[in-house]
Amino acid sequence: MLGRLLRKSLPLAALAFALAPVAHAVTAAKPVRNPFLFDITTFTTTLSLPVTDTVETIKMDPTQMRERMERSEKDDTVEPLSVLMNDDAPSIAQMSEKLALKDTEEEFADYLRKQLHKAKPTKKGSISKTVNIEPKGFDLMDKEAFSDMYSRTHHKLTLSTSELRNDRGLRREFMKQISAYLKKPERKALLGKIMKGEPIDIDKELLPEFARKMVGKYIIYRGPNCFHAALAFQSPVLTSSSLINVKKETGYHRAMINYDELWRALNSDFYEVNPDKIPLKYGDILVLFDVPQDVENDLEQPIDFRWIRHAATYLFGGYTFSKGSKSPNTPYTVRTVAEEWKTWKKYTNNLAIKVYRRSSKKVKSAPPTDLSDWMY
Repeated sequence: MLGRLLRKSLPLAALAFALAPVAHAVTAAKPVRNPFLFDITTFTTTLSLPVTDTVETIKMDPTQMRERMERSEKDDTVEPLSVLMNDDAPSIAQMSEKLALKDTEEEFADYLRKQLHKAKPTKKGSISKTVNIEPKGFDLMDKEAFSDMYSRTHHKLTLSTSELRNDRGLRREFMKQISAYLKKPERKALLGKIMKGEPIDIDKELLPEFARKMVGKYIIYRGPNCFHAALAFQSPVLTSSSLINVKKETGYHRAMINYDELWRALNSDFYEVNPDKIPLKYGDILVLFDVPQDVENDLEQPIDFRWIRHAATYLFGGYTFSKGSKSPNTPYTVRTVAEEWKTWKKYTNNLAIKVYRRSSKKVKSAPPTDLSDWMY
């Protein structure tokens, strides 16, 4: 209305001046971030479903150990078979007793001693070294004992469908939440099992393609990490997109996602939700930070992506899907939110969490290369 009145009463030059923005009259507001959350006990979920939880122990396969040992000699993205130990006599004796085959303890200790002599400290001034296990040491080593060192627990979940079958509203919410992650035939099969009252195997039937292929498994490559696992759960396109997976790090598989790349993806394809006020949903990404205490209450202080320590994907009922680290010594597992929190509490000074939910935006850049060649 004002524009029409001005056009009728003012000449063009005066009109342009009248409608021009007055720069000094507007003060841009400083962006204020949402607060970090330091307590997970208040979180709620939209899907509390009855499950049978069988805790399994996941172990590395001896064939995979040999493959790592052999292929790492020619491919620097394959992590060598190794152990972390101190460069002193008690540590050598202890490791030999733990890993050596029966009656080879002295020979294996001598092997470790020679390997330590040429190994480099994990960091300057440290007595800890990463000792690579080569063919001679591999022949002396108890493979089962080695796999025990890097074993992890996994929650093998079986979902009872009786509640979903009888509660139409719950069933609709369940199908709605998984719709972005499972293909139509997969959703149809799930619905059929629900209506028949048949149990659902979470690992095989309720995880999207990437997570379904990788859950309970170790890989041989150094690089694919918790950040990659969280984004690949959403879509393999995210982790292959030239807009997100920009850098190739020397000595790491091309699929690895860096801190800044995860942060870019979260800010472009996700939005933040406050789980203190909004219940968690299937597919939400939980991001754990080590927040400097002097900035935790300063909401005008921008977040530094280098504060990020871990990421996991929320499933339902307090369970997550994740990978422990960029090392092939950690498998892909289903854990609980409490377990994730407890683990990272030990490695951080001021642990905090934020939750990100997938937006309706799609990744528009097609993958330049196939970065899933290492998947089983």
